[in-house]
Amino acid sequence: MRKVGEKRPLDGTRQIYYNKHMINNMEIPDPFATFVAHKYANFKGAKYDFFSGEWDMECGACKEPLSAGSKKMLTKIRLYHTRNECLGGY
Repeated sequence: MRKVGEKRPLDGTRQIYYNKHMINNMEIPDPFATFVAHKYANFKGAKYDFFSGEWDMECGACKEPLSAGSKKMLTKIRLYHTRNECLGGY
C-alpha cells in the first residue's frame, strides 16, 4: 500500500499489485439476466426479450421456437403455424 502523500508508480508495479490480488474469475453474473431467467423458467407462452426487442415462444404442439417483432405479429405467426404447418389444418 502507498503511504499518504506518496505518488503512484509509473513503472507498472501498481498494475502488478492489482493483478496479484484480484479475483481469479472475473465473470460476474448479471443480476438482471439471472432474475429474468429464474422468473420465466417454467413460463409457457410469449416472452418478451428485452435485449433483442423480440417476442419468443414455443409452439404448443411441436415445440418449434417462434419469434416476432411484436406480440400481435407473434400471434399471427403462431396461428398460421399451428393451422397450416405443424397440425396440418383443423
